[in-house]
Amino acid sequence: MKELPLQAQHEALGAKLGEFAGYNMPLYYGKPIEEHHKVRQDVGVFDISHMGQFMTEGSQVEDFLDYALPNAVREMADGDALYSPLCREDGGILDDLIIYRYHPQKFRIIVNAANRTEDFNWLAGLAKKFDVTLRDMTDDLCLLAVQGPEAFSRLAPHLDTPANSLGYYQFTETRCFGKEVFMARTGYTGEQGVELAMAREDAIGFWEQLTGQLKISPIGLAARDTLRLEACMALYGHELRADWHPFESGVGWAVKLGKPGDFVGRAALEKAKAEGNKHLLAGIEVTGRGIPREGYPVLADGKTVGLVTSGAMTPTTGKPLAMARVETPWNKVGTVLAVEIRGKAVEAVVVPRPFYKNPHLRE
Repeated sequence: MKELPLQAQHEALGAKLGEFAGYNMPLYYGKPIEEHHKVRQDVGVFDISHMGQFMTEGSQVEDFLDYALPNAVREMADGDALYSPLCREDGGILDDLIIYRYHPQKFRIIVNAANRTEDFNWLAGLAKKFDVTLRDMTDDLCLLAVQGPEAFSRLAPHLDTPANSLGYYQFTETRCFGKEVFMARTGYTGEQGVELAMAREDAIGFWEQLTGQLKISPIGLAARDTLRLEACMALYGHELRADWHPFESGVGWAVKLGKPGDFVGRAALEKAKAEGNKHLLAGIEVTGRGIPREGYPVLADGKTVGLVTSGAMTPTTGKPLAMARVETPWNKVGTVLAVEIRGKAVEAVVVPRPFYKNPHLRE
């Protein structure tokens, strides 16, 4: 397996490690539920260096990304970040990603770790039609996410540019602890915070400053998953899959069919939009006894009408909650359903998403 730049630091902290996307990742350092609450109530730091980071430059970069992605790339300003699905010609989702515009001829791309190679090859194939270069710089960098209501104030004395000077989905290049960093305010927990990318050789120094001097708790993937579930943020391989199109996966808002010009999957996505959705993503609360898990069938009147894509006993709400892909007539809030748990139909109801919303997230 590949090693993170901070592998020895995670091991020294006694982290429970597990394989994820070819890396030996820290799943938790103590109790996942305590790590979850730490991010909701204070601040935590995640090592997300496994995520793919690409840089694309050239005279036609904006044209390239506007063709490669269904979201409105041309509407971005310098310093903006943009979420988008990455689609096939048939409209299926290859991945979801975030692009960051430095200027019209330079963008950073951050993709999911499990799809890094496939995404790079797909984008490289599309890039051949344009005057651009594309390089994978993942192995040269460390990427840390500092998340929680105290993130901005804890980092403030050490940043040349205040984190709260960035709007939600904006980024900049600045200095932190005297070192150059890429700082973005995108997040995956539903809390305020930033992602910091620095040179691989600076990683240990950053980690020691964050977890030592600033006393920011390290947080593993287990808490990251329950945090993003509460915020109803999609995860590739769960809510997003290659044989599902964006409109039925909860990310149709990131498909801009009204933008000019062609883009990959346009015809298929226009057809899917016109035909309507046979399935949609729904939020579900289990009201009986049991915890919904990925892959559990969702039932209506004893018939299977969908499946759970992500589910857990969510720490902040104290409720067993799930996102599920269900047949369209059964996705409306208030609809009574059931989830099959260990062979039993357990009562459930469709509830609004997200399950948790921080009113200060975009401030």
